[in-house]
Amino acid sequence: MGSRNNLLFFSIVLGVVLAGCCSVPDKIVGRYKSAECETQGSSPVVCTSIIPKASASVVSIKTPSLSASKTSGTSKPDTELRTLFHRTIIISVSKKGPFNPADRLEATTVTIEPNNMIFVNWDTLATNYTLINAGTVQFTQARGLTENLSAGTPSGGPAIVSGSLGGSQTNTRVENFNASLQAETLTATVEDGGKKLVIRRQGGPGVDLTGNTIIKVDMSYNGNPARKYVFYIPTYSDAKKHLLQPTNLFLIRKIVFGVPPNTKTSARVTLVYTLRHVKSGDTTYEEKDDDVLEMTDHSMPHTFLLIPKWETSPLTFGLVKITGQHKNYYINVKQPGRDPVPLIFDKYDTALNFLAYIRSSNPGKQINRPLVLGNARLGFFDPTEENPFVPLKMGELFDFKVKPTGF
Repeated sequence: MGSRNNLLFFSIVLGVVLAGCCSVPDKIVGRYKSAECETQGSSPVVCTSIIPKASASVVSIKTPSLSASKTSGTSKPDTELRTLFHRTIIISVSKKGPFNPADRLEATTVTIEPNNMIFVNWDTLATNYTLINAGTVQFTQARGLTENLSAGTPSGGPAIVSGSLGGSQTNTRVENFNASLQAETLTATVEDGGKKLVIRRQGGPGVDLTGNTIIKVDMSYNGNPARKYVFYIPTYSDAKKHLLQPTNLFLIRKIVFGVPPNTKTSARVTLVYTLRHVKSGDTTYEEKDDDVLEMTDHSMPHTFLLIPKWETSPLTFGLVKITGQHKNYYINVKQPGRDPVPLIFDKYDTALNFLAYIRSSNPGKQINRPLVLGNARLGFFDPTEENPFVPLKMGELFDFKVKPTGF
């Protein structure tokens, strides 16, 4: 008899424990009990009463050419076009000021308008969810964006969240959602004859479009290019590594068209966005009980530096006289049948190597002999002289330093 009573007692206790274990609350677990937002200089208010704004910014960095066919832009061996720029642009979209954590941006359109460049081409376009690589015709998209929400009550504890959007409620309804979702729709277009780059994003369910978008583009200067001559010497030594005499050097000139000096590229950036603002119901993960305001707004256009002047028009280098007559004059080159032009090098080291070479040719007793490189004569262009081209004498070789010239 005693054993039967004990068995009955344990059966009742087990039933109570199981009932407590398996009961499910009436409401899916909330994100938070309440949310308050505080703006500077004001008292906290309920976040659902504040509608956030959004803003966009851009920055760009130098990147390799999109394809080998665009690396030089030259039409002749002695001509080079330096008005094509390869850039990686990073667009950042963010919400401004206090906002309800449940609010999200569902669609964004960012328009970029450079002041002196046009967009020629774009290649790679990427976000957190999508990667489009037009150069290799690849398209990768985040799919299967499936989330699971289930409520389970451990003994003596509150409901907890574990992993498939399936919410089970005892006395109201049972909702199960399990589908493969497209995270976003992403497009980039070059419009208005290349004057605008427009990037459009449309988010899938539950996707907030704040964050970065990265795109690789080719941009071309659309103003009047500047022209200058740049020189280089293929070699200073012969096949046996012996230093060549100046008269045996081969001085090559190249016509370069580029962006005028001190020209920077700025871009006007405009953002149009659609915000999903939750007015109530934000305390639950479930969105069906949300009271939502869908609104489309835009941010004020802002101007950002896209390419600094030292990248649009990189420095070149010449040799300038630092003492005596013709102080602060650059060395010029006069070749047969051509007008004198400054002796300009692309890089500082190239100009420095040339200066070291001509100094190494010991003038000896020939200090008044003009310096000749192959078929080219070196000198100064002085419009005050009867003959504006004044030859450079061997004795003046130690009176020079390398100095930047701008483009």
